[in-house]
Amino acid sequence: MPELPDLVYIVDRLRPEILGRRVVRISVGNPTVLRVLVPGDFGDLLAGDAFTALERRGPFLRFALERHDLVMHLMLAGRIRVVAGTEKPLAARRFALDLDDGTRLEYGDEKNMGKVYLCEPGRHEAIPGYLTQGVDLTGPGFDRDTFLRLIAKERRQARVFLMDQTKLSAVGNAYADEILFAARIHPKSPCNRLSPQEKDAFYTAVREVLDWGIAEVSGAGRPTEDKVRDHMRVRNRAGSPCPVCGTTIRKAGVLGFDSFFCPACQKPKTEQFIDWSR
Repeated sequence: MPELPDLVYIVDRLRPEILGRRVVRISVGNPTVLRVLVPGDFGDLLAGDAFTALERRGPFLRFALERHDLVMHLMLAGRIRVVAGTEKPLAARRFALDLDDGTRLEYGDEKNMGKVYLCEPGRHEAIPGYLTQGVDLTGPGFDRDTFLRLIAKERRQARVFLMDQTKLSAVGNAYADEILFAARIHPKSPCNRLSPQEKDAFYTAVREVLDWGIAEVSGAGRPTEDKVRDHMRVRNRAGSPCPVCGTTIRKAGVLGFDSFFCPACQKPKTEQFIDWSR
């Protein structure tokens, strides 16, 4: 799924391509992903509307138009791009908006898991998760004191806390693994067992790993529909040597999600069912 660095890149790439552009034609191939929260047909409502802003809120992209907000949560397989109208359609394209300069905004989703909401400007209360996002990890509100306050009374595992979007907005599976690896914290370590030094390292890793991810994705310069993961050090590297110590990277389940870690660099705080150090 697109994660925070991917979404930052998408916004930076698409913003200059769509701002001021007017929708002249709409085609819907599969409406499964659409959630129309105002009376009327998706195509009829958007016809003639013009884009005025594009911003990210956690995992959501909000396309502001003159008359509506178009909010996208790409989830596992959602992809978005702006291309010349003559380009071959995106695979598994669910809808496309033809713009007045001859370009086309396309949304594709092989799994139909993404959600695209059309609502009145500023009326986001019916969009699950939109208004309950925690502190923006790329914004001025995220600092050391804020992080330490949020983690102070946490008893959950470090990875579970890290991926709680009502606390920290927003870390996905790939960067959760990279952050914990950089902080040298086992994904199943209870937050209340972390030392002050480990919590400080945890905060620093969040800042540094996300900045690194944003720079890597931006520097790759790939199409916005691509998922850039070549720079990952532990994510999906099970069986490979740790880039720091050479120990074999392992995979374990944490609250239903796969987590990748180095059992030597990230020693657990509690006894584990499997002794990964063997």
